[in-house]
Amino acid sequence: MIISFQVSADQVNTSKKLLMAASHGEFLYVSCETQHHLSGKGGKIGGRKGTADMEKATAFDFSPTNDSFLGITSLGRSDTLPGHHYGPAVRPYYLIHYILAGTGTFRVSDVEYHLHAGQGFLIEPNYQTYYVADKYTPWSYVWVGFTGKYADELVDQLGLSEDLPTFNNQYSYELVDCINHIMKLPPDKPENELLANSYLLRFLSFIARSKPINAPHTTLQKNQYVDQAIHYLSTHIATASTDQLARAVSLDRSYLSGLFKKTTGLTPSQYIRNFRITKARHLLESSQLTIDEIAQASGYEHANSFSRIFKRTYGLNPREYRKQAQGEHR
Repeated sequence: MIISFQVSADQVNTSKKLLMAASHGEFLYVSCETQHHLSGKGGKIGGRKGTADMEKATAFDFSPTNDSFLGITSLGRSDTLPGHHYGPAVRPYYLIHYILAGTGTFRVSDVEYHLHAGQGFLIEPNYQTYYVADKYTPWSYVWVGFTGKYADELVDQLGLSEDLPTFNNQYSYELVDCINHIMKLPPDKPENELLANSYLLRFLSFIARSKPINAPHTTLQKNQYVDQAIHYLSTHIATASTDQLARAVSLDRSYLSGLFKKTTGLTPSQYIRNFRITKARHLLESSQLTIDEIAQASGYEHANSFSRIFKRTYGLNPREYRKQAQGEHR
């Protein structure tokens, strides 16, 4: 999948200088003229790239096996446009962003965090999040997503959580260097999965030295019933409906719908649909589950109906989307 955003030459040059400075000149930078692509199958690497006259952005998708002890799901770097946003979206894995330059806003659980270079944020699985670049000083960042049986224990050691998802960190060079090494790994070599995980652990060791940010942040209009309903949804994605959410929090359906709309900007049914389809999308990008298994894991009873909804939302059926996202060429 090609990720592309229109930017001016001045923005590109400025971002390049900032990123190169952050990495002491060693960061893998994909220029507008460079064709850079890694493709792979199974647990290997897939690549995305920026194109001529577009924003310089590079992303790689990995597909760890379903029973992985630890595995990278995605990583990359992006220079964003003013006001560029991602979400609301739900991911089935952990994701850490570290800001190299600029500013932006991260939102989770009705709390907004206004962040800048030298700071970062953790996204936990099955939480709906949203983040947006500042209109005047849009951010550049690196990110890494990971999953596996050991992932929960690792995150516990970082000192970050839903309540404290943001952090200050002074190790910009070391963090970028870890991402850089993973991105340079040649594809289709089984031993590189172990090497990539070693760099992931090094990356997390520097994140563990971060200082969680207690303030400043903005608490949006929050409601305990909506929070309870969202938590219920995250653990009952296959069966959740507006009626079930209302029963789970002991409220009238219409009353809960009003609270949901007021708090999140979405009706319960809209929230459920977005929760399911974005989770399915990220499973397609980062897992080896079959289409049927992804449909079930995302709350769709039938794979055919899932495929129709997915194509209506993203313009591709799930199989086509996965082929693009994971860089498979068969």
